[in-house]
Amino acid sequence: MRRRSRHRFNGLALVLSPLAALALRPAGAMPLQAQAAPRPSAKAEAPQQPLALTLDQAIALGMGQSLALRNSGLVVDESRALQGLARARFMPKLDLVGLGTYGQVGTDIGFISNLPAIGDLNFELGGDGYAVVQNTFVNVGLALTVPLIDFSRGPLQKAARAGVAAAEAQGSEQQRRTRFAIQTAYLNAQLADALIPVWESALQVSTRLLSDARAIRREGLAARIDTLQAEALVETDRQGLAEARSQRTIALSALARQLDLPPQKEVILQDPLRPGPAWTLALDPTLQRALQDRPALEALDQQRQANLARIQVARASGMPQLGLLLGGGISGDWLNVPVLNTSPRVSVNGAAGPDLPTVNTSGSVSGSFYDWGAVLGLRQPLFDGGLTREAVALAKRRAQQSELAIEIAEQAITQQVETFYASHQAAGPQMRAAAAAAAAGAEAVRDALLRYRAGVAPITELLIAQRNLQAARSAEAVAIHRWNLSRAGLELETGTTAAESGSPASL
Repeated sequence: MRRRSRHRFNGLALVLSPLAALALRPAGAMPLQAQAAPRPSAKAEAPQQPLALTLDQAIALGMGQSLALRNSGLVVDESRALQGLARARFMPKLDLVGLGTYGQVGTDIGFISNLPAIGDLNFELGGDGYAVVQNTFVNVGLALTVPLIDFSRGPLQKAARAGVAAAEAQGSEQQRRTRFAIQTAYLNAQLADALIPVWESALQVSTRLLSDARAIRREGLAARIDTLQAEALVETDRQGLAEARSQRTIALSALARQLDLPPQKEVILQDPLRPGPAWTLALDPTLQRALQDRPALEALDQQRQANLARIQVARASGMPQLGLLLGGGISGDWLNVPVLNTSPRVSVNGAAGPDLPTVNTSGSVSGSFYDWGAVLGLRQPLFDGGLTREAVALAKRRAQQSELAIEIAEQAITQQVETFYASHQAAGPQMRAAAAAAAAGAEAVRDALLRYRAGVAPITELLIAQRNLQAARSAEAVAIHRWNLSRAGLELETGTTAAESGSPASL
């Protein structure tokens, strides 16, 4: 007669984190790979063909459509435009100038002073005379301005060139970071995609276990707690499967955003989750490569050069400036006297005599002339309230901050390299250990299942074996993901894109 199992299950819940919850794999299954689960059908009104991509294809597509790279290109164009502005500031300027005036003056004293474009006029009006004068003046010419000496010219152009070089270096660094972002999104999607079939396998095993527990209990050979624990395991696996599908949707959406795809476009991964080639360089050569020819450091150095040039620009504001102004043109003037009333008098032997009849006359005159000239302008600031001194001090502080930023960036790069390198070195043994644990766990589950069916082992022993197997498979998948991600991080830091020789088995 079979012994009834009455061992109590002491709260062993199979609840793992979304990342580490890769579930059961059937005994004798192939190594863990990312398998595409059934996809939801596209909407009938807007059918879309899924886009199947390998990792290399995703990188090529993303690098061509990256919004971040397009923005970097615009930043480079902006820097070049600023360089053009700095150059144009000291180029000769040729301007077309014009002037036109009209004035009307009335007088009864016979004298007009400061008439526009004419000067002073004097009329003999007599006692009760009156005159109206209208004047029209037009001038058209060319003015050429040439800056001869300006001590800010060289520093400004140097700062502008450094700004262009910094923007180009930032663009190169953005290419690295964009590539790494696409790789990271693809690797995360691989891990999430691999979670689906594993949870499905776990659910199949737990469902079969529940069926066995119910059958044994119907025969009176198992306790009710066995059925309840088996039901709890099934529900836990269903919960894990639902979470895994949700995480896969999120990961694929993140990948699609990195590739700048439309929201309705579905992506399918063609590369399964498997370890890539090993990183063969030692730590010291890796650090040297990461710190040499690094676009991020070059961009910071160019910014430092620009800030040093701005110190000279600030000092130049207190130095003399010499400029030349050349001008020439042609002028026309129209003088019209429409009203000229005169009241002459007759004097006899010096005594006033009778007034003669009033005479009303008018007249006009016009003419043109040309003129040209040259002006040398010298400006030497004497006192500006300390503005130059404070501007120089500010530029020096910014240059010091740039130097410190380079040191901070070097420290950050070193830390990143050491972190990725240590993760890569640890991931190899973790993969081997997890694979061995998964193989042993699969055998343990088979033995525990046979012992439970034979009534010689409690269901608790089987649940513990399944939990250990699921944890081992989870650790194996996480280790593979960690291996590939750390390798991608080392490629980011060193600028390496070609596959290095070596394999996980050789570690």
